Amino acid sequence: MFGGLGLGQGEFSYPRALTVDRQNRIYVVDKSARIQRFGSDGAFQLGWSMPERLAGKPVGIYAHSDDRVYVPDTHYHRVMVFDADGNELARFGREGNGDGEFQLPTDVAVDDDGFIYVSEYNGNDRVTKWSPEFEFVSAVCAGEVDGKIMRRPAALDIDREGTLWVADACNHRILRFDLNGQFLSSWGEMGGEPGQLRYPYDIDCLDDGTILVCEFGNHRLQWFDNEGKLLRSWGKQGRRKGELWAPWGAAVGNDGRVCIVDSLNARVQILEK
Repeated sequence: MFGGLGLGQGEFSYPRALTVDRQNRIYVVDKSARIQRFGSDGAFQLGWSMPERLAGKPVGIYAHSDDRVYVPDTHYHRVMVFDADGNELARFGREGNGDGEFQLPTDVAVDDDGFIYVSEYNGNDRVTKWSPEFEFVSAVCAGEVDGKIMRRPAALDIDREGTLWVADACNHRILRFDLNGQFLSSWGEMGGEPGQLRYPYDIDCLDDGTILVCEFGNHRLQWFDNEGKLLRSWGKQGRRKGELWAPWGAAVGNDGRVCIVDSLNARVQILEK
């Protein structure tokens, strides 16, 4: 466990997203629009700030295996691309509802061919696909899905089979598509019982096919198989070690450890494999 409330190195002001790169380095973005990188032991390494922050701060971050770090710059309606040391490489998107435009982007995933997928909300509530050269390709999923209009797709991930998973947060469910946007299945309902969901804000696809869901509203993690069968859960609301308060995200490193951004406790907790 590391972090604490503050604006210094290794401290957080309402951390809201987390990702782990191929070297098991941990990146955390907080509500000061600052990104910090830590070693797998939680030691602070470096940090940088988003180029603009007055309109709002990012709610997502994704480290790709090519060492690029994608940050959906939520309230500036664009995606920023950095190297692992925080140097800007690219930016794409603009505010709007049309092709090549965003409304409050939330998360990023990249497939094996380098195509980029971005989730967004605030009326768009969709996932769009972009080329490796950052050119708009299509809206792969939007509108009504399995009887409900998507409401705040907060996170997405792509599994080893090339399936796109979306955490449809305000519908308290998980959606599954192919990479062209063909709907495959959904599961989840609102509630606090085992297997139910309340504001799933993050999702991570593990190598063994397990789906890890981080619930902001239930202060816990749950692991499911790809048909939505509950496998196990961890966490409860609280301030002590091993407890969570409104976690926004979780990611599994290639060492098998689970890193959790414990948002209202202003810290990161790590679970051993």
